[in-house]
Amino acid sequence: MGKRVLNGDGAASSLPPSPTVEPASSPSPFPGPAQAVETEEPVQSETQAASEAPVQSEELPAARETQESQGAAQPAPPEPLPGWGLAAVGLAAGLAIAGAAALIARAVRGGRRAAPSHPPEGGRAPIPFVVEKLHEQGARKSQQDSFFVSPAGGRMLAVVADGMGGLADGDKVGQTAVTAMANGFYNAQGSPEQVLLSLLEQANRAVNVLLGSDGLRHSGSTVVAGLIENNAFHYLSVGDSRICLFRDGALYQLNREHVYRNELYTDAVNGLCAFQEAEQHPKGGGLTSYLGMGELKYVDIPAQAVAVREGDVFILMSDGVYNALTEYELTAALSAPGSAADALRAAIQAKGYANQDNYTAVVMRRRDDEGNLRDSHQV
Repeated sequence: MGKRVLNGDGAASSLPPSPTVEPASSPSPFPGPAQAVETEEPVQSETQAASEAPVQSEELPAARETQESQGAAQPAPPEPLPGWGLAAVGLAAGLAIAGAAALIARAVRGGRRAAPSHPPEGGRAPIPFVVEKLHEQGARKSQQDSFFVSPAGGRMLAVVADGMGGLADGDKVGQTAVTAMANGFYNAQGSPEQVLLSLLEQANRAVNVLLGSDGLRHSGSTVVAGLIENNAFHYLSVGDSRICLFRDGALYQLNREHVYRNELYTDAVNGLCAFQEAEQHPKGGGLTSYLGMGELKYVDIPAQAVAVREGDVFILMSDGVYNALTEYELTAALSAPGSAADALRAAIQAKGYANQDNYTAVVMRRRDDEGNLRDSHQV
């Protein structure tokens, strides 16, 4: 169903649906998305090179290099000493020292050859995840959802945006946000939290430029992003798209939706309205924070990242997925053998809703330490 935007007085505003817009071309060399950026399926992460230069061992002393290149060094002529026996002892000692130096030099050089020329990316462990994508138009006249999944590496980003179908150019706003985050990801520096916030700032700025001052609050998009690094899942969200964790047979929603109903719940706690009113308010689903409003009102970020376990499944999805399926149906699809994306698609299509919204999901499943997929409902 179409998203609504709340004005300052709590009223919802909307414009007629926009015409179909073709996906924007992807700027090379980045796989910048328009409505979807595909990576090879399944995505299997490998360690990427952080530098083309080989790892260098400690330098050898110049004297040792010279000794090895010229053979065993001859001892300096001894001072006059009594007897040939003492001279022989000195010669043997010199030869032993030179031989030891040569052996040390060869051992160090051997270690230099054995060192990896392509260390893990920034010291990050490879990401043992399989990624699946679901991206369908539903019954809408155009596709407002967009998504991106980065190639395999020591750090992996997934983004899903849901443009507001009831407002003008919602598809363009979603595409612009995802493209900005995808392009910015390849040059991002800092901690995962800093990276995500920086990418969100770039996406919001790009959307504001696209709309201009006169177009703000006339269009918009939600966005959810997840970043996996060193066996931890970091995320942020704006709007009502969801990020969930499926673990040990249970589905956990990780982010909080920015909708008017949640503010009404706070009002109800403070005695300003009844809980029933908050639950049944006709504008309860209106967005209170979204890209396209200028300055963001809310950004949902966790106090700490989620420590990833074997068998964990993370899913980023637009409301076209979770509004179409119950929690039980979502859990059943994620538990099904084979492709979770195919199971979600089949479950949504089986509903046959005449007004089915566009539906997009990125599903990331953690392999076990042997590289196998373990069912997330197995403890």
